[in-house]
Amino acid sequence: MNRIKTIKPKDDSSSPMRIIEGKENILSQFSVYLQDESKLSAGEIQILAFAETEKQAADFLKEMSEKNIPVTVSNGRTGVVGGAIPKSGALLTVEKMDKILASGIAAGGEMRVKCQAGVLLENLHKESQNLEGGYFYPVDATETSARVGGTVATNASGERSFKYGSTRKWVRSVRVVLANGEVLFIERGKVFADAQNGFEIVFTDGKTIKLKVPSYKMPSVKNASGYYAEKNMDLIDLFIGSEGTLGVITEVEFALTKKPANIMSIIAFFPEEQNALDFFFQAKKELTAALVFEYFDSGGLNILREKKQHEGSNSAVPDFDNNARAAILMELEYNDKTLDRISSTLEQFLIQNKSSMDTALAALSQKDTAKIRAMRHALPEGINDTIAKNKRTYPTLHKISADIAVPEDKLLEMIEYYKSKIVPSGFLYTLFGHIGESHLHVNILPRNAQEFEKAKELHLDFAKKAVSIGGTISAEHGIGKIKLQYLEVMYGIDGLKQMVEIKKALDPKCILNRGDVFPENLLCAK
Repeated sequence: MNRIKTIKPKDDSSSPMRIIEGKENILSQFSVYLQDESKLSAGEIQILAFAETEKQAADFLKEMSEKNIPVTVSNGRTGVVGGAIPKSGALLTVEKMDKILASGIAAGGEMRVKCQAGVLLENLHKESQNLEGGYFYPVDATETSARVGGTVATNASGERSFKYGSTRKWVRSVRVVLANGEVLFIERGKVFADAQNGFEIVFTDGKTIKLKVPSYKMPSVKNASGYYAEKNMDLIDLFIGSEGTLGVITEVEFALTKKPANIMSIIAFFPEEQNALDFFFQAKKELTAALVFEYFDSGGLNILREKKQHEGSNSAVPDFDNNARAAILMELEYNDKTLDRISSTLEQFLIQNKSSMDTALAALSQKDTAKIRAMRHALPEGINDTIAKNKRTYPTLHKISADIAVPEDKLLEMIEYYKSKIVPSGFLYTLFGHIGESHLHVNILPRNAQEFEKAKELHLDFAKKAVSIGGTISAEHGIGKIKLQYLEVMYGIDGLKQMVEIKKALDPKCILNRGDVFPENLLCAK
């Protein structure tokens, strides 16, 4: 089936929707809603609306569409590409839609949890772990203060996506409010593109629109860039990762999986970056029980050392080898029969690459594993601390962070390309992250305005290089407002126009998340 009918929103309103009007009122009392982790500056908005029900969200969107007022959708505000930063018009937050609605075994024996879009990721994890049978939700985005609607809208992932994949893999149904106030309830496996690679949406008044799946080919790597497009694709995948540009997600049903009985966590340290890379490729090939592979370069370890020194005994950063110039963090599933074999293999590979278990940090308990993970999470905090210092002198600075993934056989080439451009320029930088998926974050931390401009040029250069070798310009953070120019590098102007056709079919006045994903000139084109 390629056709789906819209439905009316759930009408469970018990009180009027809270709406704050006037830019001065919003700025003075609710400025937190004008911020996210991107640190972009917001424009002036006149309306801030708090939806507590689907009906409230639907009525508000319908009114804004009729009045041609842009609406930016906000939820957890944990994004780093400015998606929730409004440029003008109105801001709609769904964070108060925060109820877990149901959990249990679905047809086919799969455990699922259904919840509203404003549920904290942390609370979804807790609900999952409290269910009988040892289940968990495996998508572990770094920010547990993220809200689930946002994780679906951006197809969020995390450290364990190496083993379990990104959010898309675990979404079983969504409810989405469209710009006209009508709702799509989409269940995975029910609506697929037809032979012409299209869908039909039938509105409650009988009007029918057609959506044509873009013809571009997505890279075969972890990817969060633009609209999902494949032949015979499932309609639900069009909305996952669409960054709120096609509709507002109000409910999600997630599948869960069995939690590993035992997890071993290790951070191994190496005298040189090449040693760490050689170890990684050996371990990835042989250690099939691996759940996580994360990489730290010398710049990242130095930032962690500075953070620990500054914070003293209260630091979440543990003591580690002062001579190390690189590290690999691993998590591996084990049982009583496999523990000795895994440990022996690890030790063998470490020794071959000038390291050992003696200098590693290791944990078998959940408590100690949390300490090791805290070191990984402390690195982005340290990066932000460093750039904050530089901003005191140059307030317009921000870090330049590339979110690039490439095919596995191109990873070393991409790393060498980064260094060939960054090192001669004398930048302060670090290269770290999800090496298991050939997805490393290169962060340049400019110290003045000249470095800032040069770093921006390099980011575009990196994007072009990644695309040329089969990679993506954004593997997990999406496009938002920060990466508009890179999406054209990836799909070309024709690809962008095909996406815009879908958006205009569902959102004719282009009110939803204006400024995200698409440049203004394409939205305004006739």
